[in-house]
Amino acid sequence: MRTAGHDIMSPQSQLDALLETPRENYLVINKASSNAKKALIKNHQYISQAYVEFDIRRIKQLKKHDIVAFYVPQLQRSYIISVSGVRKEKLGNLVVLGHLHEDKSQRTALELRLSGLSVSGRFKSLNGEYLFRSHAQYGWIASEFEGHRRYLKYPENEKKLEVIARK
Repeated sequence: MRTAGHDIMSPQSQLDALLETPRENYLVINKASSNAKKALIKNHQYISQAYVEFDIRRIKQLKKHDIVAFYVPQLQRSYIISVSGVRKEKLGNLVVLGHLHEDKSQRTALELRLSGLSVSGRFKSLNGEYLFRSHAQYGWIASEFEGHRRYLKYPENEKKLEVIARK
């Protein structure tokens, strides 16, 4: 409907336009991956585990105030993280700190370290605390805490392994 050269939209079409417009642009830095399980030889020490694939190229390009999506496969949920700090350390390591985007107190929720092509770190949410590590792009994420439950490491072998040295 047009009147006097102005476009007038119905309230429903205005609502539809608002819903279709993305509110935030964010970068996806990890995703669930079945290839990671095949690529990783060693398992980690925690019981609750899932395999992920990291986008190392995007992680290297992160800047302060970027918004990223961090996926936690155990919860089947992505968390929107606002990057609060990026610093380069000795030997070219990159440390990224971030907080949950909706958190007004801006407590650090994501601690991510990129060393060469390896990613490691910790993610904290209200649902739990998760550790992650990768070798190149493929890695794992494990629950350290979920709610009040602490996941224990796998028990050590009670029987010592016999090692025979060559002479």
